[in-house]
Amino acid sequence: MGRSAGHGRIITMHYLNSPVTTIAALSLVGDSLRQSLRSSLVPKLLLPLLGLLLSTAPLRAHPISLSSVIADVQDDQVLVEMQIMLEDLVLYHRLAADGELNYSANDLQQAAKKHRKFVLDYFSIFDSDGSRLVGSIDEELLDQIDPMGVAQTDLMRRSIAYTITYPLKQAKPKFLTFVQNFGGPKAVLPAVMDLHVLHKGMFVEKSTQIVYSRPHTISLDWQRNADGKRATFAEIRKQHGEQLQARLGISSYTGLFSFLYITRFEVRHEILVPLLTLEQWLPIPRRDPDFLDVDEQTALRGAIEQFFRKHNLITVNDQPVDANLTRLNFFSLDINDFALNAEPRRVSVHQARVGVILTFPSSATPRSATVSWDIFTEFASFINSVLLIGNEQPNQFYFHQTSQIFKWTGDLTGPKVAPVVAVAAQLAESDRAKVLQQVLTNVYRAFDFRDDEDVYDALDTSVTGDLLREIYLRIKRSLLMAEQGGALSHATDVQVESVRPAREGNNDVLEAVWRVTGVSEHWGHVHTRVSEYRARLTLVKHADAWKISRFQLVDEKRLKFETSIRGYDPNQ
Repeated sequence: MGRSAGHGRIITMHYLNSPVTTIAALSLVGDSLRQSLRSSLVPKLLLPLLGLLLSTAPLRAHPISLSSVIADVQDDQVLVEMQIMLEDLVLYHRLAADGELNYSANDLQQAAKKHRKFVLDYFSIFDSDGSRLVGSIDEELLDQIDPMGVAQTDLMRRSIAYTITYPLKQAKPKFLTFVQNFGGPKAVLPAVMDLHVLHKGMFVEKSTQIVYSRPHTISLDWQRNADGKRATFAEIRKQHGEQLQARLGISSYTGLFSFLYITRFEVRHEILVPLLTLEQWLPIPRRDPDFLDVDEQTALRGAIEQFFRKHNLITVNDQPVDANLTRLNFFSLDINDFALNAEPRRVSVHQARVGVILTFPSSATPRSATVSWDIFTEFASFINSVLLIGNEQPNQFYFHQTSQIFKWTGDLTGPKVAPVVAVAAQLAESDRAKVLQQVLTNVYRAFDFRDDEDVYDALDTSVTGDLLREIYLRIKRSLLMAEQGGALSHATDVQVESVRPAREGNNDVLEAVWRVTGVSEHWGHVHTRVSEYRARLTLVKHADAWKISRFQLVDEKRLKFETSIRGYDPNQ
């Protein structure tokens, strides 16, 4: 992939992400890419290295949003090629999948065009005087968008690329500074960019990763001999391996991130930590110093739970609450989406990130909470925690040595479940849709309660006793999101589409169609699913309230599934 012949080509790659598999990805393989290897932009001594990558390095997914940039500094311009995962198009532009979890090629292509402005706005290069260079996109490469659409599980396996020219305001600048602010000033998700800087086709320094709003400055030596000595592949691999060890693997994942949820159901803390950082706090026994096998991951569960119970203390309504470790994942580069409950697999300790979800159950809706974190290292001197409280916009809190406790008080009282009052003995035809929507809303709202006993009590306002258990099991099953490893979603909207007698002249049995919007949220991602149901049911007056007395599900289908970022508005 790359630029026109007049500009040379830039080769998109993830450079040296581990001592063993030194480059995580080359996005396209084919005659055009192989031809680009022979262009003047790529040093001839690197051709054997890049040729090896073409045959061995598949595009890998990354547990957090990861883009890649190669910037080649010329005398009067900087040539950039930027690779963006399709996952980013879905998240930042709120694309919706169809019922089979496929994203249409047209939607992705349109989002790629909109994303041009995003890229130019939120990726910046500054010259020695601090002036921002103005870039223009020359080409967008969309050939990894299949004309038949892209499955959700492939969103992080496929990418698009932009080639961009940044004319220099001053010839031969001594310094250049690179900054990425992906998501804008209110970004809440960790975004990491692999940055590879070349100077007239020669690597300036070891490739690095830049995180949100942290500038990275390079020094340029314009007197350097273009034919100067270049490091061999073996030397680069050795140096990068030593760097990974010295920086505890953080060069692959860049620091700790956490997402703190306070809802009317629970307090939940979700933490992403590089495995080698966790090892500074907690011994991680393994047979192979470079890898952690599945059985070794399983054996760590109890120790990890106890560790966080000791160092991540939480009170809810002024009462200490022990953490329950409800999800533990060891993410490798093969995982498509770290919000999915992927199958366990052997992971490289140099690249692995541990995903820990801790829940802190409370018998009552939280009115206050305190969260403390008291352990830090040189390579984990703070935790950037995204606060997701109720339905509020995201906020941030930084845990560090002098600020170890976060405190919150508030009101998260949810909607009430009240009987749908029945005045007449028979349900008028004009009232069917309205009454049924109220009854069904009560049914789904009942699952906003924590304890089964409370759920049953809430269901009892809208379902007769003989049907309680069946409705409980059926609705709870429908709210489980397989896409989220079986997480229980919460219904945010119920809409009755139609209701009519199931048989001519029989008003006792109604055939109804309704749609339910369910939401589940993890790692700052909001997963929304819309499903449609068709059933035959009977509404009766029972103790002065309308209730469902008979229920037969006829059909159900998923209409769409979409993932978005809470608080991010693609129109702003």
